[in-house]
Amino acid sequence: MQLFQSEDHYILHDGEFSLWCCRQSGSLEAKKGDEICLAWNPVCIGLVYGLIGKIKVHPDDDWRLILIKQKSVVGSVLDDHQIYKVNKVIILPLSDADPQEFDLDLCNVHHFGIRKPKTISQTGIQQKQLQNAWKTIKSGMDNVKPKKKDVKDKEKFVRRIMEELQKMFTDSDSFYYSETFDLTTSLQRQHSEGYQSNKHLPLWQQVDPRFFWNRHMLDELIQADRDPEASIICRHDYFSLVEKLYSHWIIPVIQGYVQIENCVLDFTQSSTSTLDLSPDYGNSRHLEPLEYQLGIISRRSIHRAGTRTKMRGLDETGACANYVETEQIIRFSHHVVSFLQIRGSIPVFWSQSGYKYRPPPRLTKGKHTAALCYRGGCNFYCPADTV
Repeated sequence: MQLFQSEDHYILHDGEFSLWCCRQSGSLEAKKGDEICLAWNPVCIGLVYGLIGKIKVHPDDDWRLILIKQKSVVGSVLDDHQIYKVNKVIILPLSDADPQEFDLDLCNVHHFGIRKPKTISQTGIQQKQLQNAWKTIKSGMDNVKPKKKDVKDKEKFVRRIMEELQKMFTDSDSFYYSETFDLTTSLQRQHSEGYQSNKHLPLWQQVDPRFFWNRHMLDELIQADRDPEASIICRHDYFSLVEKLYSHWIIPVIQGYVQIENCVLDFTQSSTSTLDLSPDYGNSRHLEPLEYQLGIISRRSIHRAGTRTKMRGLDETGACANYVETEQIIRFSHHVVSFLQIRGSIPVFWSQSGYKYRPPPRLTKGKHTAALCYRGGCNFYCPADTV
């Protein structure tokens, strides 16, 4: 996926699709890939590997794009569905200012191994013009000194949030995505009748919103994809061309942990043991190594995430603090089995003074209210054992 810079837009280009990000208003517009030819003098900055979304942390600040700079393959599930981990991101301001040097991977089509120069020399006339402009700006700044502190506070706030975002996506090693597989939904629910009836929809419309971490940052694309006027444009294959253009850029990201390993059971190594562990198939024992795949997918809920000292118990919607689904998937030959475990805070309304485990928790609402909310939160599952 190539990132282009033009006078008015940053453009993400991915084959038949392009996403135009306005540098003045921060708006996003999906177009066909070949429409990049209509951009005014686009320059390829480098390669990125996906869009997480856009964010605005202060009313007076610019919109910013969060793009995946580096990714790594965790493995493939059910043969052909690749799962990726987000390793590094860049945060790109949608403004007229020149972008900082992000050290992106080079695009072989446009760069030919030559990196963009970091500095551009100026002529004497340009330097003189710049000095005159600086004097004008400096004289104007003298009239707005009372606001100087407010500007500094805003810049400090924005810088701190950007640093925390960068750390969250880069240092935590906990954000994963797949372009073709629903990481938010267990295999059992994916094979339910209700889920199968929506298989014709784009991936992002099939996912469980409880684990869709970047949904809010993609809200503009989601709303554009649901535009009722788009439904009358070139409808085929269940959804319109406009919906396809926008859905291409909506990639659900989960927070949690994913590990997939291809394992081997070698029975020849255990043949010296007094206990014969090789499987019995009819009248003969199977001594050839058996291969199987073992996967763990742990998905954290977007609702009421936080440390134990900050988030506890249930809320009125049945959302439980620090709620996590952990799914173990085993695949052997054409057989696939899945075991799902759910965990979180104590699923009642409770409080506790201090940060230690003593004194014990104190219930803040009646058991009947807690039971109603708890049942509401468990409607996603079959009967479950609560420990």
